[in-house]
Amino acid sequence: MTQTIATIELSLSQAGLLDTQPQPAVVRDPRTGQEYLLIRREVYEQLRAFIKPFSRNWDNPEDDDLIRNDV
Repeated sequence: MTQTIATIELSLSQAGLLDTQPQPAVVRDPRTGQEYLLIRREVYEQLRAFIKPFSRNWDNPEDDDLIRNDV
């Protein structure tokens, strides 16, 4: 099963604002009001590589009792 990645193309006036506004740019969904941060792919890839070591899953089910559920 292949995964499709949605791509949204900015208009020329929107793209021009990327050069004049502070980064990262804030994009708002008019339907929900939810805000998203628009960052360059290179920045995203760097952050993803940096965070990856911290997102490991538990290796040993015997260690499950070490997880605090009362927090």
